[in-house]
Amino acid sequence: MSVRFTRGQKAILWGMVLAYTAAYLNRLNLGAALQSITRAFALTDARAGLLQSAFAIVYACGQLINGAIVDRVNPVRHMLIAMIGFCAVNMLMSFAPTYSVLLALCLVNGAFQSMLWTPIVRLMALYFVGQEARAKANIFISLTLVMGHLGAWAVSGLMAGAFGWHMSFRVPAVLGVIIFFFVRYLFRDVKVEGEKKEKAAQASGQKTPVLTLFARTGFLLILLSCILYGFVRDGIVTWAPTLLSDMGAGAMSATLISLIIPVINTLGILAGKYLNKRGVGNTRFCVALMLVMTAAFCLPLPLSSKMVVSALLMGLACAGLYGLNPLLTALVPLEYDKAGRIGLAAGLIDSFIYIGSALAGVLGGTVSQTFGANGLFVSWVLTALLSALLCFLSGTRKPMQALEEYGK
Repeated sequence: MSVRFTRGQKAILWGMVLAYTAAYLNRLNLGAALQSITRAFALTDARAGLLQSAFAIVYACGQLINGAIVDRVNPVRHMLIAMIGFCAVNMLMSFAPTYSVLLALCLVNGAFQSMLWTPIVRLMALYFVGQEARAKANIFISLTLVMGHLGAWAVSGLMAGAFGWHMSFRVPAVLGVIIFFFVRYLFRDVKVEGEKKEKAAQASGQKTPVLTLFARTGFLLILLSCILYGFVRDGIVTWAPTLLSDMGAGAMSATLISLIIPVINTLGILAGKYLNKRGVGNTRFCVALMLVMTAAFCLPLPLSSKMVVSALLMGLACAGLYGLNPLLTALVPLEYDKAGRIGLAAGLIDSFIYIGSALAGVLGGTVSQTFGANGLFVSWVLTALLSALLCFLSGTRKPMQALEEYGK
């Protein structure tokens, strides 16, 4: 891309990247430590899985709340409060004496984590004007998907194996505090400029009514698509290690497997960037296309009996899903810039994705138990295709064009 960022924009961009990387370090560490926690508290799989489900449910609800309020508050302050919160909670989790305390802290962690994404999207709207600049900024923020996964699974997996599950929360919390001070420094001059832009935005007109947002821009279809997308994305991430283990990968380190997946995901992020550029900004069509690609990679899974082939297919499917994630969670909300509803759109989209994520463990486990692994594979194919169809239909009319016609 030809657009060049100013020194101030680079500082803001690095601040957003570091902040969300810290969030992933203090979010995905639970998965890396889950096996150790299960042994320590003598948990069943269902009770252990409840920790992640509880986080996802609170996170989804929190996104609804924060999406509604972030358009009216200082996004930098909101983001910094979130960072202080999830670092403190993760430190407390490392000292949890019982399963009940740990479960309660997972709920609180979900609340603080849900405060971060919507202000980041809003900062992108404030300081990166124009489709090309926002697309470029979004690619850099997408790197948090890779860095956060690598860091969380590598650090927390190593800590859990060497020192026990407590260190899987303690070390990310300390790293998060260190990153907090870097982020605070990078945003030291952002407040004044942000307030000026806020006043200009408020003077430009009123916000679009929420019902109009839903009815005339295909947003309801996007939200339904997000639930299905979350089910497939976190279904693959959740069940892939177990499925591969059943196929003969028992001797392979779980930590090693989880480090390979985010590396492959980089290919998906690059593919998303390429398709969005070639699609001339038709973000929803690009998301639908990548969902179809995901379904295509899942389609041969029922016929595959070799562990290496299955691992590659699931890795590529996961890459497609993570590649479309920044398009869906950032570029689609940015379509509602002129409507004054960026925060609400970003919060709702992320919230509905996590509703699907919460369903992935329960429904995915039920499908696997009832119909076996092949039934789970088929459910991913059908769900991805339905999600693609809904996303495509949501973009048959350009959202802002529909709002402009409504205002006439």
